Amino acid sequence: MRKKIIAIALLGAILSVIIYFFTQSSEITITSLGDGFSLGMTPYGIEGISFNDYLKEDYLTKHELKNYIHEFASSGKTVKELIYEIKENQTITLEDEKLEIKQAINQADILTIAIGMDELANTKITNQMKEEYLHDMEELLSMIKMLNNKKVFIISLYTWGKNDFLTIEKLNASLRDITLTNGFFFIDVNKILMNKEYYLTEDSYYINYLGHKAIYNELKKF
Repeated sequence: MRKKIIAIALLGAILSVIIYFFTQSSEITITSLGDGFSLGMTPYGIEGISFNDYLKEDYLTKHELKNYIHEFASSGKTVKELIYEIKENQTITLEDEKLEIKQAINQADILTIAIGMDELANTKITNQMKEEYLHDMEELLSMIKMLNNKKVFIISLYTWGKNDFLTIEKLNASLRDITLTNGFFFIDVNKILMNKEYYLTEDSYYINYLGHKAIYNELKKF
């Protein structure tokens, strides 16, 4: 009798494991946060194809995409504004349902953050600006870490306009340290985006679909 009970218990455990694996969903949720760079913004005031869109299409093709949430990103957004939105738990409506920003961050299997170009690209970066940006990013990423410990990707700044290569490299080095300290992935795009073919016009830092595809290819490595 005892052997029979053990056998039934063992069979039940095996069935539970089988059911678990067959009911597990392989679909993922991608959430993107940031400024116009994260949206594939163009100099013409309209959104183009971003690296996030390439990522979305990749998982769509493999029938592994559950949700793609990019509505919390917006052109011109600063790090301080994003921090405020998270603190206030900003809510938007998607398909007649309310979605909070903390919820969007928390449920993301892949979270990308690209922010800083809209506030720094057209300005000579002073030491004070550098300190404020890094301080804000430190606060932002510590907040993100409390909400998500999955795959979080931070996209670096890149050289354009009044800022020389060395300035951006030093800023990115500090940003990398902050990113890695929080256990996130750092995608350095500064050298990649020095290709003139990636820009739509000479007087705008917004890149074209080829530049965004290059960033997507870097993301794929992870």
